[in-house]
Amino acid sequence: MIKIKNLILSILLFQSFTLFGMDSSWKEIANEDKIKVYAKETQNSIIPFRAQGIIYSNIEVVLKTLKNYKIKHRWSPKLKSVKIHKDLGKEEYIFSEYYKTPWPAYDREFLLKGSIKQVSANKYRLVASSIDDKSLSDDGHVQANVELIHITIEKISEQQTQLDFEFHGDMKGWIPVWLMNIIQKKWPLRFIQALRKQVNPGSAKKLI
Repeated sequence: MIKIKNLILSILLFQSFTLFGMDSSWKEIANEDKIKVYAKETQNSIIPFRAQGIIYSNIEVVLKTLKNYKIKHRWSPKLKSVKIHKDLGKEEYIFSEYYKTPWPAYDREFLLKGSIKQVSANKYRLVASSIDDKSLSDDGHVQANVELIHITIEKISEQQTQLDFEFHGDMKGWIPVWLMNIIQKKWPLRFIQALRKQVNPGSAKKLI
């Protein structure tokens, strides 16, 4: 009976990882407040990470918050501001995000083309990647190169939304290894924690 239970558990875990596209190259590097952060081996300033956690709010509230770029600085760690350069229609945009980078590194700009897609009635995906357009870039920031950003939200219940955040990018310029490690491990964790508080200030109590 124990062996059967273990087999069933293994199958469920495999199905859960497959659902979110988790392959064996991702290694868990943090597990806090019911948020798991994963990383892959990196070279130079490439920073891949993946974070998964539950947001204790209705999916429509979570989506509305993610779309409201004017208040994103309240909960996205180190974000100074967001600027929409072009509204391309059909929930597609060209925009910049400006981030404060701890000394001694220079601040970064993410110049992105992104879109919001409805995957199903209970699932949405926000996708973005870098574009090269010097007329839109800010000379006061180092231009980061984002290969991909995938933020997937999926309804679990009326007041629970699963969030899966995957990032692959090159921060460009010089960044010390210790700072890269902090960005990879702590930034996605703080992102989900702060988003929880933004959509539901009392959500921290649900973790006790």
